[in-house]
Amino acid sequence: MQILSYKLNAHIPFDKDSIEMFLSSCEEVINNMASDEKTVFKLKSATHELLINSLEHGYKKSAGNVSFFIEKQEHTIQLEISDQGMGFDTSALNIEKDNTSLSTIKGRGWGLYILKKLCDNIQITSDPLKGTKVTVSINY
Repeated sequence: MQILSYKLNAHIPFDKDSIEMFLSSCEEVINNMASDEKTVFKLKSATHELLINSLEHGYKKSAGNVSFFIEKQEHTIQLEISDQGMGFDTSALNIEKDNTSLSTIKGRGWGLYILKKLCDNIQITSDPLKGTKVTVSINY
């Protein structure tokens, strides 16, 4: 069996066991959706990064609702992580800026740097006090 799309909504406490349980569920789906090791690595890494960002920034390191959605298309796998956390002003981000040097990142921006290296496309929508949705695409 191959999974073509999957959605998981969960209330996740900010503790190691809960985070690992959510990631394990997501990784199981990814393993059944993609067979290429490189694609699997990218999807798992992006999921981890996006989940941690949701809990750390959206919910200020406390529990919160997070949704994981993944869909396999003809040559692309689209992954979406959304939360109902604090949200932020996306105009402060410069997704198009090419941070090719790790030395240009000072304390913040690591997540976006990682995602830009892993993913072929990134879309971020956020509404302050209503949450954030990040959608990434990985070509395979």
